Amino acid sequence: PKMVRAIEVCLTANEKMSDVLARRGRDALQGFDILRIGLAPEREALYARINDRSAAMYSSGLIEETRHLFEAHAGSAAFDAPNSPMRSLGYKQAAQVVRGEASEEDALAATQQAHRNYAKRQMTWFRNIEGDAVRWLRGFGDDPAMVRAAETLVAESFPQLAARDH
Repeated sequence: PKMVRAIEVCLTANEKMSDVLARRGRDALQGFDILRIGLAPEREALYARINDRSAAMYSSGLIEETRHLFEAHAGSAAFDAPNSPMRSLGYKQAAQVVRGEASEEDALAATQQAHRNYAKRQMTWFRNIEGDAVRWLRGFGDDPAMVRAAETLVAESFPQLAARDH
């Protein structure tokens, strides 16, 4: 969304984003009510889902996909760059299998651990948002009870929307 907005600004202003920001500065958004809803399932349940999802990635052909990408793009500057998608969670570990540096079992375990670590960092980041800025729901987004709870939070926070819909 930020990239799309930057492109819109550049096209509208007919100048580079850096020039627009240098001239106008960055003002905080005003006139908006914000409701942040966070999902915080039990850690064990979250980790079980992460482990299952990682296993599904491997059983659905992640190593074969990675091998194909290596064959098609190895040696290209973008492929080997430090910010290459091939260094992302899952691909990084599958690449170790393709290069003969790890077994599939070890790569799967490393992928699962990396995803759990990432989830933990995300939760820490969100918990550090000021005060009560995030309304936490203790479950997963595919749980109908969590969907209803989120709908209730929206209705309570923005009664004008509910009134407008009727």
